[in-house]
Amino acid sequence: MKIRRLEIHNFRGICKLEWDLPNEKTFCLIGKGDSTKTTVLEAIRCAFSPQWNHSFNDSDFHQCDTDNQIHIEIVIGELLQELCAEQKYGPHLRGWNKDTFKLNDEPEDDDEPVLSIRLIVAKDLEPKWKVITDRNPDGVDFKATDRGKVGVGLIGAYSEKQLTWAAGTALAKITESDNLNQSLVEAIRAARGSLDGQRALVLKKFDAVATKSERVAKRLGVPVNHEFKAHLDLNTISIRIGGLTLHDGDIPLRQLGLGSKRMLLCGIQQECLEGQHITLFDEVEYGLEPHRIARLIKHIRDDEKGQYFLMTHSPTVLRELTVDQLYVLHKDDDCVRVVAAAGKELDGLNIQGHIRSSAEAFLSRKVVVCEGATEVGVLRGMDNLWSSAKRLPYSYLGVVPFDAHGAGKIKGLATGFNALHYDVMVRADGDAQDKFSDQDAADLKKKGVDVLMWADNLSIEQRAMLDLPWAQV
Repeated sequence: MKIRRLEIHNFRGICKLEWDLPNEKTFCLIGKGDSTKTTVLEAIRCAFSPQWNHSFNDSDFHQCDTDNQIHIEIVIGELLQELCAEQKYGPHLRGWNKDTFKLNDEPEDDDEPVLSIRLIVAKDLEPKWKVITDRNPDGVDFKATDRGKVGVGLIGAYSEKQLTWAAGTALAKITESDNLNQSLVEAIRAARGSLDGQRALVLKKFDAVATKSERVAKRLGVPVNHEFKAHLDLNTISIRIGGLTLHDGDIPLRQLGLGSKRMLLCGIQQECLEGQHITLFDEVEYGLEPHRIARLIKHIRDDEKGQYFLMTHSPTVLRELTVDQLYVLHKDDDCVRVVAAAGKELDGLNIQGHIRSSAEAFLSRKVVVCEGATEVGVLRGMDNLWSSAKRLPYSYLGVVPFDAHGAGKIKGLATGFNALHYDVMVRADGDAQDKFSDQDAADLKKKGVDVLMWADNLSIEQRAMLDLPWAQV
């Protein structure tokens, strides 16, 4: 199954987000820190959580305002046939036009059959999952077992549980068992039997305590049917909630490095379902060297049955992806915009080339396009000076000075960043009018890009020698 549309209201840092997704299988969310990239992944996870009692708290509401309910609505396509059956959600099917991104309540001839899933959490903190239509706005319950069939899996910083045989984990999904709980109970019974065989060796001290407890019980009139002894409790032993784990020989795989665990989980998630799956990958680069990032991205690109939502702060990840897979998140007044890095309006701006050469700048919020390394150095010096004077540093303001490597590249870079809705400023010399002219500066200013050039057609070095007092020279 694939997500076609995503709408989020009043969830954590997001007041409002609406996103119509193209028919692609990989979506990488980038942008400045705190632009709610992880929140988007969490919203998808919550909407398809297989837990009937998924827990929420007041901090999950936007600005902790529980008077405004959490509202997450997702349109999913490429549906499993069993979900389309009349006795399931067939009467609630809608239509999605992939070309116009239009959702029709009654499917039209060329539409893809889709379901609209709505998760509502009010101030009572009780989540309600519904399949809704305009024909039936109150909807019908979207059952936990059916949510699990969507196959949504999150690979985050804390995914060790996925390497255990607990309910809902990736290993549990690929275990060939009609009844996983029964299989786990049988494993516990086998462990009890093995322990009985070594009782004299490993339980001697525990049984001595049990014998003392038996004497106490008899003295107090507590009935003793056979004899007290130490043993495993089928109802409380943690094997059913993750005690049975994946090992390499005698070493639990949870002791692998973080990056290795996450790569392994990505592969296991792919094996979980015969059909399609939706994998959410938070901080895809976390714990991985550049060469292993490249291998992981290739694995994701080669997987034809999955839809992936990645989040990254890594220039290496950006360089491994194509521009069609990148989406920039901008948060303005609590409303979040998702801006595609590719599209007709961006044709001719060489965004792909800019990402390959300037990936770091795409992870910021404000970009100062500098003509060369000298301008970047001066700005870094200003940042150090301002920080020492207790003024706000560039890192707090989300500002990145960026080296254009020549005046001839300034206009294209500034135009590209501006088209992706970054705040952009240009810092250039005035001595290369044939490469970046006053007219180029005027064109950028019309688009809302501030331009600072040295007067009198001078370079920064010339301007400094003319303007600085001799002591500073």
